[in-house]
Amino acid sequence: MRAEDRKLLLLGLLRNQAMHGYQLHHFLEEHLDFLPGLKAPTAYYTLEKMAEEGLVVAHSEQAGNRPRRQIYAITPAGEAAFQQLLRENLARYDPGESGDDIGIGFLESLPDPEARAYLARKRAAILERSARYRRALERLSEDSSMHLSVRHCLRRFEADLAWLDEIEAWLDRHP
Repeated sequence: MRAEDRKLLLLGLLRNQAMHGYQLHHFLEEHLDFLPGLKAPTAYYTLEKMAEEGLVVAHSEQAGNRPRRQIYAITPAGEAAFQQLLRENLARYDPGESGDDIGIGFLESLPDPEARAYLARKRAAILERSARYRRALERLSEDSSMHLSVRHCLRRFEADLAWLDEIEAWLDRHP
């Protein structure tokens, strides 16, 4: 995930309400755990950088006997950045190119059984990741546009599985 996309996501979440780090972490774990590159340490680092840039403000709060915690809120500059990042993100086409295509280009360099075993591992990884996204989809309201993002990812997984079927058919024709 690009740094700009991490900013867009966190600013978008903070537009709804100010949150402390644990709330953000919990939301990410509960609803967006499928997103690569946005684990808690990365989110905290991005929040700190955005605070330095004036996109969010952080203030310390203590509730009862609990440890002090940072509450993050979006600033007017953060709202402007959110609007700009949103527009740039929506206008950009990032096909998600991957190094997978390079390996497939040299598939004939492996013995057929070994190539098929690696393709089976790739299929299992796609199915596992697809299952995580399906679980996330169940937790999201269809009224949420985030639902649309997850459905797009699921369609890419379906395309990748169809692509693997084509590769295996190619192997069948080229023993």
